[in-house]
Amino acid sequence: MLKQSISVKDQFGVKQAIQATVDKYFATTQSSSNVKHITVDGEDIRPNFEMFFQSTSSGKIFKIV
Repeated sequence: MLKQSISVKDQFGVKQAIQATVDKYFATTQSSSNVKHITVDGEDIRPNFEMFFQSTSSGKIFKIV
């Protein structure tokens, strides 16, 4: 797995640059389906079926932009 810097927005519209763990195809596809998890404030967050990432510690929901 590879690390990649990406931008996400939370449910309040606040944009953040974070680290994502991606598979080897992300570099060519730039598709969110190739993101395995994101890391926000030290928490690894896996996506749900709609490709939203919900934090269990803060309750925030993130979407890749």
